[in-house]
Amino acid sequence: MGVRVKTRIWVDVDGHELVGPGIYSILKALEETGSMASAARRLGYSYKFIWTYIKKLEDVLGVPLVESRRGGKERGVTELTEIGKLLLNYYESMSREVEQVAKTWETKFAELLSALEQYKSEQTREEGGEEIPYYEEE
Repeated sequence: MGVRVKTRIWVDVDGHELVGPGIYSILKALEETGSMASAARRLGYSYKFIWTYIKKLEDVLGVPLVESRRGGKERGVTELTEIGKLLLNYYESMSREVEQVAKTWETKFAELLSALEQYKSEQTREEGGEEIPYYEEE
């Protein structure tokens, strides 16, 4: 029996999303590509959407998350600041910990469901071998 505990994590500060799956994917793509345009293409977003999203978060935090340099043979580079990297690392660490907790609970629920199946089998044998379907009264 495939039991899966699903999680999605957001960190909210005073009603403003600090970090969640969306900004995490944007920051990660920026870290890996070094370019807002490349990150936007990778994620299927517009450059303006990513730029606006990051600027809103920077306004909430009051610190820059990315640093851009123009020119050169790469036509410019965008890198995460130390704060941007820290935010990314915190989210990744938190996600790993939550995933470990989810795995623990998957095991517990699988054991519970297994025990329920065993209980149902025992009940069926006690009632004469025919499983009686369960219907809620309306």
